Amino acid sequence: MILKETRVVLIRWLIAGQRLEETVPTNRARHRRNELEAQGAVVYWSERLAESH
Repeated sequence: MILKETRVVLIRWLIAGQRLEETVPTNRARHRRNELEAQGAVVYWSERLAESH
């Protein structure tokens, strides 16, 4: 079996007292971070990951 690796970014943020997280493809991470910040979120963590499929 051959595993395919996909690069993603884990983003964690705080908004309205809630801590949330999401993984997004690397090529969309900056756009997603900007979206979250425009909504008033404080992004406190982002980390590149590799997902195996």
